[in-house]
Order: sequence, then C-alpha cells, then structure tokens
Amino acid sequence: MFFGDLEAQDWQSVRYWKAAEAGLSRDAGAILTTAGSLTRFLERHFGIRLDVELHDQFVDLTKPGEGPLLGCEGNAPVLRRQVSLMHRGSVLFDAESVLPLETLPADLIADLEAGERPLGNLLLDRGLSLARSDLSVAQMQGESVHKGRWARRSVLRSPSGVQALVVEVFHPIMWARIETTSRRYRL
Repeated sequence: MFFGDLEAQDWQSVRYWKAAEAGLSRDAGAILTTAGSLTRFLERHFGIRLDVELHDQFVDLTKPGEGPLLGCEGNAPVLRRQVSLMHRGSVLFDAESVLPLETLPADLIADLEAGERPLGNLLLDRGLSLARSDLSVAQMQGESVHKGRWARRSVLRSPSGVQALVVEVFHPIMWARIETTSRRYRL
C-alpha cells in the first residue's frame, strides 16, 4: 500500500476528535475535518491551488477494511489511484483513492487516467454533488516515512453511485504553508 497498513492506525471519528486536544491549530483542525472537497476548501480559505502528481493508477482488489467502508464485497475490483498534491512545487499531502469499478463511468476513468486534477474537483466539475462519510483522523504510527504525520480517511459518495475511499497524509510543509498563509490573510 501507498501508506502501509492503514488498518493498524488509530482512526478517530471527527465527531469526537478535537484538534486542540491533539495540539493542533484551529486551521489544521479545519483542514483535517472539512467534510467538503479539501482542494476547494484550500483554494477558498487559504488561496492554495493544488497541482496533481500521479504516481500510480491501476486495477486492484479491495484490501481488508476497504470493502466494508465502500459497501462492497471483499476482493471487489477497484481502481486504485495514488497521487501527491502540490503547491508551488512542494508536496503538501499524498492521497490514495479506491474507487469500485462497478460504479465508475468510463469517461471518469479517462479523466482520472489523465492524472491532471484532484478527484474531488473532477467529481464536482461533473455536476456530481458529494457527501463525505466515515471521516476519521489519525496520527500515523509504525515504521514508515509517514510516522507522526496527520492523516484523514473518508468515503466520498455521489448520488450517481460513484464512491471513493480516500486517505490523505499531510506533510509537515502543509502546516507551515497554512500558518504563513493564515498570517497573510489576517493582516
């Protein structure tokens, strides 16, 4: 997996998780818990436009824990997409999306394969309203480069039937960029 064993992480529902108790700023908490499109949230609130770097995209089978979140059977065929989202040449966060193939329109697959735009923007620009469920936050544990980084996991659902399990892991530069941008917007 892109991030290692995600099931081993201590995912906490945003209903009960508090940024202040975790030692994070209000802005960081808002980013980790936003229920809408994260890319649109960053654009609107911080003036951060993201570029996508596509690392890999391939047909796979659901891993343990993914099927129940997506409401599909174990070992269901999915499109797995692994990207980095960048601002001015710096990676702010990495994301992995898992989309069940049975509900994925062919033209959306083509847009995803182009690897030029964030998933949320692709769905919203297609006129698909989105609902985010099962939003959880974790501070990554284990022996990996992501240890100690904040992550969030959720399921995007569209009334059209398109859905995606999305995991985003934030690099330390994300929080530095947000702090700098927040100060600029407050002045």
